[in-house]
Order: sequence, then structure tokens, then C-alpha cells
Amino acid sequence: MESDVVVDAPPAARTRAVAADVSLRPWPYPYRAALAICSDLDETPAPDDYFEMVRFLSSTDATALGRGVGLEVGNSIYFDMPPDQFSYWNADDAARDRIRALIRSGHIDCLHSFGDRATTRAHAARALDDLARHGCTLKVWIDHAVAPSNFGADIMRGFGDVAGSPVYHADLTCAFGIEYVWRGRVTSVIGQGVGPRLGGLVNAAHPLSSGLTVAKEAAKAWLARGGSVKYAPHKTNAILWRSQLRSGQPVWEFLRSNPSWAGVSAHDTADGFGEVVTDAMLDRLLAVQGGCVLYTHLGKMRQAKTLTSSSRQAFERLAARAHGGDVLVTTTRRLLDFCRSRQEAAWTVTHEDGAHVIRVTAPSAVDGLSFYVDDPARVRLIVNGAPMSHVEGNPPDRTGRASVSIPWRRLTLPAL
Repeated sequence: MESDVVVDAPPAARTRAVAADVSLRPWPYPYRAALAICSDLDETPAPDDYFEMVRFLSSTDATALGRGVGLEVGNSIYFDMPPDQFSYWNADDAARDRIRALIRSGHIDCLHSFGDRATTRAHAARALDDLARHGCTLKVWIDHAVAPSNFGADIMRGFGDVAGSPVYHADLTCAFGIEYVWRGRVTSVIGQGVGPRLGGLVNAAHPLSSGLTVAKEAAKAWLARGGSVKYAPHKTNAILWRSQLRSGQPVWEFLRSNPSWAGVSAHDTADGFGEVVTDAMLDRLLAVQGGCVLYTHLGKMRQAKTLTSSSRQAFERLAARAHGGDVLVTTTRRLLDFCRSRQEAAWTVTHEDGAHVIRVTAPSAVDGLSFYVDDPARVRLIVNGAPMSHVEGNPPDRTGRASVSIPWRRLTLPAL
């Protein structure tokens, strides 16, 4: 249902502040957890392989990989790469048109460095200028292997944010629109943003390997508590946090997860997807009500355009949880935007003309923000001073509480 809209700044005589029982729901209604398949395109051999994976993930069409699973999934792109790997500059004009269409639709949302062969500021500028010329914007940066343009100083060993370096580009890239940065931090913990918990990682079929994975994660947390900069994110298990590049640009840094029983560097491919996204993993994610930016490389397959039966079943399993209203599956950028708004949003509640009016101030996208309330029919929502004309009233969820939501508008996949 939709609630009424209230005009801001009503007569003072009709307005009073109230201590209404209003709280922010962890995830958009009806979901209890969220997951972004954050795939690096490393070793994707050709445009057809790349676009067929997009169609399989984000449509319900018949594809070479099987019937599409109809999820909302983003992908990544880079530019200067060896000729045997798919990239922006290695693609022909028709493929670049499709890449740009997917960037504009939000289905390519991550810049995966500028590539192995991008060694100068001019390489970065050429790429950014071309994107801007075609009306393309990106907000997420992901370091790639040990590409010179990386931002990570330790794990990823890049110089993209070192002023004076030949490949320095942080000022250009942040001005272009990059806000979220990944610098190599990966955890095995299932679910971020909920405090570090190691449950769900032990695999009865692989007790030694999974036990070693648990021990490694415990060691990271111990080192973090001791002041380790490298493992600092593992102390709180935050999904994103404020950070700063070496050149001074403020960014939001984020943590990716690969909860494979064999560790963060195992099963991080299309062939290994079934070992990661299991029923047990999804049950655990729901139990902790966490978010997950899943670390993987879906362009890596032993046999091109062929999913293993285990991986296909895992995608179908995830789709069933998403379509059933349990796990919100979305792009990396949208998940990070939501987590940022949830973290930074402030609100007040007043009682006006028989309704509770929630006034929200939020710095970024507010799609999906949901508030627990006593009576959705008597709630009006104003965001950043603008009345929301479409507010959804939701029945009680598993907590027994009703809620109101700003609609989560699904991305539209362009024709490929």
C-alpha cells in the first residue's frame, strides 16, 4: 500500500515531536540479508563469453550457460590488457557499444583498475575521457592483481594514488566519480556489517582444510586487535568504512568475502561457485542478517560457456532465495550505496494531523530504506526535504513488526 504525502513544515500548532517506536530495518523489505556477486573479469577470453554471462545472470532468457536466473548482478571492466583477454580497448566497436550500455544501465558497475598494461597517467586519462564522452559513470574501483594503477599499497602493490608516480591518477579517477575502493581485503566470514563471527565455516567433508580457514580468520582478527593496518577491517567485520588514499582523496573502502571452506583464494571462479554459495552459507547469511560482497571471477572457466552442474545449481539456489524474498541480490554499487545510506541516515519523527511523519536526511541513494513502524497507514515520509509520493506499507515480518519502505527499483537490462 502507499501512504499519504505530507507537505513539509506544517503549522506548529498541529505538530509535536514524538518518541514513536520507529527504527531502521536492516535491509529493504522483505529481505533479511543482501549479497552482491562482485566478479572480476580476469581471464575472460572474448566478448561473447562476457555478455553471455551477463545474460545468464540478469535475464531469464535461454543462454549457452542455461536458462537465465533473473538476478540483478553487476560486472567489472578494465582497459589496457594483453590481446588474449577481453577488455574495453581489445573489444571492437560493437562490443564497446554494449559495454557502455551496460555501464549506463548499472550492470557494469566496477572499474577493475585500468589494466595490466596501463602504466601511465595518460592511459588512465584516455579511458576516463572515453567513458565521460559517452555519458558513462562508475562509482566502484577494484584493484586488479598487481596492476600498476592499483590503489592498494600492500596487498595489491599499486601506485595509482602516489602523487609523482608515472601512473598517478587518483585525482582524475575520484573526480570522475569513484567513491568506493577495494584494496585487496578479503574475509572468509559469512556476512559483514554484523560483527566478526566464525560460525558456518567448518565443513564436515573437509575438516582439516576448513579448520585451517577458521584458524586463519581468527589470526587476522587477533592481529587486527593488536594494531595491524593490513588486517584492521577484520576487527569489526564492517562492510565499508571511511578511508583515504595516499594522495589524500577521501573514499569509502569495502571488504569482500569468499566463504569457501578452503580459504579466500579457493573456489573464486565460475567452476567453484557451487562450493561457496551453498544452502549452509545462505542459511548462515540469513541467520546473522549480514551483507556480502562476494569475491569471485566468473570469467574463469575450464570450458568456455559451460557451467558445472554444481555451479548452475548454486546460481539457481541463490535465485530461489532472492525471488522468495529472503536475500536481496543486487550490484556491488547498489549494495554499497544502501549500506552507506543505512550507516549515515538520520531521521526525526513528529506527530502531525494524526500521522507520524518521518523526516530523513541521507547523503546517497535511498532506494529500499525501510522503517519499522506501528501503523504503516499512518506514516508519511520526507527525504532530504522532499515528500515521497510512493511509500510502500509492509505487513509484519518475522520480527512481528510492520514497516514502510522507499521502493527498491530494479535495474533494467538492455538488449544484448
